[in-house]
Amino acid sequence: MKRVVLLAMIGFLALGWCVTAKSLVEKPAEYNQLLAEAERYDEEKIYIKAIAAYKEALTYNPGSLDIEMRIAADYLALGDESSFVNRCNSINESQGYPISVVTTLTDYYMENGRDEKAITVLEAAMKKHKNHEELQSRYEMLRYTYKEVYASFDEIGSFRNDSAVYVEDGSYGLLNAGGKVQIRCHNDWNGVLSSGRDAVPVYRDGEFYYTDENGYRIEVPREGQKVEELGVLCNGAAPAKINGKYGYVNMKFEEQSPLAWDGATVIQAGFGAVKQGEKWALLKDSYELITDFVYDDVKTDEYGYCSISGRAFVKKGNVYDMVDETGAVIGEGGYEDAVPFVSEEPTAVKKNGKWGFVNLEGQMVIEPQYEGAGPFNGGLAPVQIGGGWGYITQENNLVIPAEFTEAKSFYKGIAPVKKGNSWSMIQLNVR
Repeated sequence: MKRVVLLAMIGFLALGWCVTAKSLVEKPAEYNQLLAEAERYDEEKIYIKAIAAYKEALTYNPGSLDIEMRIAADYLALGDESSFVNRCNSINESQGYPISVVTTLTDYYMENGRDEKAITVLEAAMKKHKNHEELQSRYEMLRYTYKEVYASFDEIGSFRNDSAVYVEDGSYGLLNAGGKVQIRCHNDWNGVLSSGRDAVPVYRDGEFYYTDENGYRIEVPREGQKVEELGVLCNGAAPAKINGKYGYVNMKFEEQSPLAWDGATVIQAGFGAVKQGEKWALLKDSYELITDFVYDDVKTDEYGYCSISGRAFVKKGNVYDMVDETGAVIGEGGYEDAVPFVSEEPTAVKKNGKWGFVNLEGQMVIEPQYEGAGPFNGGLAPVQIGGGWGYITQENNLVIPAEFTEAKSFYKGIAPVKKGNSWSMIQLNVR
């Protein structure tokens, strides 16, 4: 048992003893005798007899918070932690979550590595005690604690559309938003779920096709189509390389645009990008060019997205600028490198050899200072410090230590992380 919980219990009981002493004259002699007897047993550390005496005293004073907590304290002193917890929970439920009981039980949970239990108690108590400073303080301490999701893979991709690609022994599969296997690892390659969560691009045994979310084949190329690459479906269209050229197809492999380009990204938020020769141009979702082929590069994520949040990073010469759906430059730009947005929260950009963060308006909200970084999502962003990866808040506070070999952005409270040579996931206890 940790010292701080015991000290808190002693402090609480000392206060309780003062209250009880005042009430001695108001209770029958038998009640007073039982309390005196129980206190003597406590002094002698004969806790089992003290508990029995306190319980009998409760028959004279039902619902006494002081006596209930004395019993709980004695169970803890005995090492009967299960009875201590049950007693505290019973008091909370019957007496509306007294602050002293809540903080004692929460501290016990926190000191024993049971953060999820502490959060459950605090959330229930905070419904009874709105904006209570002590409860809020403990809740903030627990906000960025996490548990490890049991998994070990060679690689896990970022989460997108409630899914993530994983790799094991050179084969590809799909995880769901909770980090569980959705499609087992038996493909030569696959992407993530479509924006409608109903199709996955797959390559297996020399063929590209679409499966449903369970991995069952649902659509195959049309006759005469030699599909060489197939992207993620977004709003009914996916980039594809067919018969040597890139364009866009729907789930049934019906061509939605000319097959006229040398490269193509996923179209999201109304625009994407296509390549001609060595240059890139921005493209509307109607497949009309927004710009000429003037860019040396367009940044995409691992699934081929460049414009998830209505912004893209394009390169001219040696630097990247942020542009909107019209091709207009947003902010100062001039970045050495950049990572596409994954939400409306800031993303990572590189200047002067260090990584910082810009928002959708192009404002630098965290000055470049990190060795590496990824986009914010759910209020946290992965950053590299001293060779290790951890997570910061938008206030630039490191709240998850840099203890990982690699780390990717959170998605609905879960994030892929690498320790040593294997990937697993962590899940926030407060989501």
